[in-house]
Amino acid sequence: MINLVEKINKEFNNKYDYLKFLNIIYDRYASLCTVTFLYPYDVDDISEADQKSIENFIQKLFSIRGKIKVKFKKSYLDEKLIVADIVEFFKENKKGLLPYISLENISSSSVGRNVDIKINLNQDVASLLDENELKGELYSWLERLYIANISIAIVRNEETLPEEIECDDILPISSKTKRYKVSIEKRIIGNDIIPMPEYIGDIKSQKASVILSGILKNKNKKTFIMKKGKRAGEEKSLYTFSLVDESGEIECVYFCSKTHEKDLENLEELSMLLCVGDIRTGLNGKLTYYIRKLFKAAPFSESIQDNDEKQQLNLKHKKVVCIDMLPRSTQSNLFDKKPEYNDFIKNNKIVVFDLETTGLDAETCEITEIGAVKIEYGEVTERFASFAHTKEPIPKEVQELTHITNEMLVGAPNIEDVIMDFYDWCNGCVISGYNIINFDMKFVKKVAEEIGIEFTNEIVDTINVARHSKLRTTNYKLGTVVKALGLVLEDAHRAFNDAYATAQVLLELNRTDKIF
Repeated sequence: MINLVEKINKEFNNKYDYLKFLNIIYDRYASLCTVTFLYPYDVDDISEADQKSIENFIQKLFSIRGKIKVKFKKSYLDEKLIVADIVEFFKENKKGLLPYISLENISSSSVGRNVDIKINLNQDVASLLDENELKGELYSWLERLYIANISIAIVRNEETLPEEIECDDILPISSKTKRYKVSIEKRIIGNDIIPMPEYIGDIKSQKASVILSGILKNKNKKTFIMKKGKRAGEEKSLYTFSLVDESGEIECVYFCSKTHEKDLENLEELSMLLCVGDIRTGLNGKLTYYIRKLFKAAPFSESIQDNDEKQQLNLKHKKVVCIDMLPRSTQSNLFDKKPEYNDFIKNNKIVVFDLETTGLDAETCEITEIGAVKIEYGEVTERFASFAHTKEPIPKEVQELTHITNEMLVGAPNIEDVIMDFYDWCNGCVISGYNIINFDMKFVKKVAEEIGIEFTNEIVDTINVARHSKLRTTNYKLGTVVKALGLVLEDAHRAFNDAYATAQVLLELNRTDKIF
């Protein structure tokens, strides 16, 4: 880049050798280039004639179309301005230090053009920093903004990070947070961690008392000398490592006492951990997990795959529903024409499901049966079907409608296990069904929330597809639509049969070779 000040001094025989280039901004819409210079506070203001001379020179020097505007800004060494710019430096470049920085931590004084800056930092935090690097970066930042001889000192104050953080032994579990279960293998630090961690990938902001679980990676140890309290002069250890689950990865920090140092040393790479701690912005400017309690957890799987980005974990879950593979359709006659489908069918895997329940209210009633089929690129390939145990007897009128009796549910799996299997089976699929948004999904989501999972699949309600199609019928009940399309619905009000019929409806409505 052209050294503008050097060019100006050469052109005007060093008449403006006190100038300092600040920035240049080009507004292409207004065809305006604005160049800003600093000049010392103890120098007289630049006359309009001098400003015009410099502006004309830069216009010729740049040889650009459009207008050149030159601005001159006096470099006042005001303490409040300098402190404000220092805070801005930490916001832009050292976000991890912001929790330990305030206006009271920074002082600035000046004599003439000499500016002395002092920054007070927590002694434990300061021990983890390269002070020369910090001072060098801050100096470069301020030197660009001021004409001054700047001196920076880092002062370690008497404050320290707490050795132990008081917290409740039992943490409340929010039903709105997506969670999963792990098994505790061994207590290492602290007591009473509820084995219901949330997913690391869901952590988006600072948060207190967070339960997380995952694989330990890249463990490192640093030491520093405590300078306050009853253990002043003692060496203390700081452990950093990454915690990885199937959804993401987070950097972790644990300030370790002598009591637990052996435990931390013995933790092996790829150990499964369950932890409690606070999510705060760390010294690296990223969200960091400051751990207070730590248990060893049972592994989810015997084998763990590392894809360089994150560890993929298979959650341990005993399956209760057997998936049936359905025979793919074959062409018995070379002259038969296969149905042609639109991109929605051709490019997606779709799960079509239906429920039978003990009533209409998702808050008070229970699921008795779930039936579903999977459509893969235009063909029905798999079947999912299961009864579910209910806590309350099925009302008589519901038994008469669905032909599902209480005796049929004896020995059936719990709905929580069935829904977990259904959740796994739906992975990567669009979910569909008939009027599922207003009914079936409400039941499914209620159970899912209770066990700490969340269905985030795209949902396509087949009743809406029918209503927006060219099909014309007296109403859009499933039986009516099935009949209008020339299909067959056998044994209605049984989950699998309704799901299969709905799948056929969905396929027919998405054919491109058929006009209704």
